[in-house]
Amino acid sequence: MNGRDILKELSFIDPGYIEAAAPMPVERGNDGFRHKFLLIAAIAATLLLLTGAAAYTKWSSSLEAQYRLSEDTKKQAEQSGLSVTYPLETAQADNSGLSVTDQGITVSVKQTLIDAWSAQIVLRIQGFELPDGVYPYAEIGQTTFDGGEFQGYGMNHEFYDGILVKDDGTYAYEDGVSPEEGHYTDSDVEEDHFYKGRFNLPDGSMELTLTYRFAETDGSMLGRNLELHITGFGQTTPRGRAWEDNDVLVSGNWELSIPLHGTMETITKTPNYSLPSGDITLVTATIGPMSGGLDFRLDSPLKGVDTPENLAATEEMESRVPRIAAVRLKDGTDIPVWDTDLGYREEENCFHMNFRISENFIDLSQVSALVFHDRMKWSGKPEDSIIVPID
Repeated sequence: MNGRDILKELSFIDPGYIEAAAPMPVERGNDGFRHKFLLIAAIAATLLLLTGAAAYTKWSSSLEAQYRLSEDTKKQAEQSGLSVTYPLETAQADNSGLSVTDQGITVSVKQTLIDAWSAQIVLRIQGFELPDGVYPYAEIGQTTFDGGEFQGYGMNHEFYDGILVKDDGTYAYEDGVSPEEGHYTDSDVEEDHFYKGRFNLPDGSMELTLTYRFAETDGSMLGRNLELHITGFGQTTPRGRAWEDNDVLVSGNWELSIPLHGTMETITKTPNYSLPSGDITLVTATIGPMSGGLDFRLDSPLKGVDTPENLAATEEMESRVPRIAAVRLKDGTDIPVWDTDLGYREEENCFHMNFRISENFIDLSQVSALVFHDRMKWSGKPEDSIIVPID
């Protein structure tokens, strides 16, 4: 496509102006040349603005639904490197490693969100015919880093079901229809309040989102390649019920090589805050745009935590480490988060907790406090929250 073809794509520009902007012999010093040059410059500037804006709107449907971000926030995520989007023609370029076709099904990388702690990878699935009234299923095989051992944890993977959370907390599809209106898969699902979902996007494709947590959080995972192996597609029981009913309908080999481009941006705070239990101290908090980690020091070290005689004591102590609920910003806004795992490091005498956001991203320049809930005494009342200032 040449410059003239691109200009013609901008249908709102009068065709006469486009013809006038086409290259033509002119004499230097001619006022007409100056006017045409200015017109071309104005059209080019408009084109740059339009394509620049579009770059921040072509997010995957699943991430749009999960985070409900403003255009400014999406733009910042793109500029910081947190988000990388892959247009279909880019993903399907020869030898890119971002797209593969087998058994008539094409799997392509659509978008990634990656910080120092974790990654979300959205795949576009084309050509898989899902039977009516069932949930889609993908059989994930071995995952590797640069051909070697995978240094992390596969937290979950799920297909986008088309259901959005509205501002009032209720659910609806993009057209406003409630998923409760005749979209149950069967009577059992109806009783359990599971929804059928709309897994096919308007173009017939589906989206599969995979979430990972890295074993190393020093940024050493960034710049490497994650090799993902998918061995089949099929159907399964609804999420939240038994998973033993997975049924692979199409077997094959879909192998992708996904570059882990992301952001290393984090902040580390040392609140040294003694929690209400009196014998646990929040020592450090490291926070990224999507995830982070916390270290809690114990006044009295636990010994032999893996031995049967001390297991109960360790579990009791774990229950006393509060659950992180949100990251609070300076304007009072709480960004909800959830802790993904909690483990004791005997050599450091501390519990380490990882967490992830559940909606929106964290503006690191605005972080002022962490909000915790007591695992044993949480009443659901905001006044019972534990607020730890870290600014």
